[in-house]
Amino acid sequence: MPFVGLAQFFRRDIPGLACGPDGADLVQLFRCPFTHGPYLERRYRLRWRQAGQTEQAERFLADPPHVPLLRWEHELPEPCVLHPEEVDTYPWAEGDTLPASLIARIDEWEDAQIAEHGPDAPNYQSDLSIPPGWRVGGFPSWASTGPMSIDCASCATPMRLLLTAEGHEMDAGSHSWVPLEDRDPPLRGKASIRGGQFVAQPTRLRFGRDRDLHVFICPADPEHEPRWVLT
Repeated sequence: MPFVGLAQFFRRDIPGLACGPDGADLVQLFRCPFTHGPYLERRYRLRWRQAGQTEQAERFLADPPHVPLLRWEHELPEPCVLHPEEVDTYPWAEGDTLPASLIARIDEWEDAQIAEHGPDAPNYQSDLSIPPGWRVGGFPSWASTGPMSIDCASCATPMRLLLTAEGHEMDAGSHSWVPLEDRDPPLRGKASIRGGQFVAQPTRLRFGRDRDLHVFICPADPEHEPRWVLT
């Protein structure tokens, strides 16, 4: 059964994109359209290519692979054009992801924000550290699992986050990340999103129970197998 294409990125569009084997500058992410086993596991594939060779290929499939009849709408992605934007992100504040003294300062700041602004006060995790949605590089979010050590199965090197895929580009806790053109400024959370669900979930995809799919690669050798982590 052919895999479904989820995303492809060129380094010319994303300067921070990691290099693949032999300097590959195009990365593609695929997913099997069906689940497997008693735990409904997903199977993914990461493919690195040379953009120049791909774009100059003499032969392309005249008839693209046909996707089978799927059970759920969110199994098949809605085609989207990416407009990458570079933002500053900061580590998830839990466990040993940051010094304990700094996490304590963040907690104090959040308490002060709640005292001043009430339940709609901004907080570090949702409004400042890691944006929702699809992103390349940066830091992983650990909302569902708590921080985890992700090491290469081949050489035990700590792995690098290549890509995060998520079903929603914005949610009730990400007011500060909603693009200005999609936001009703006086409102917060989902109520502030102009355009509703289509704007909040443009790809139609879901990962696990509305989790983040983190794709990790080995910085020591890009030919080592990537790891897929749902958080």
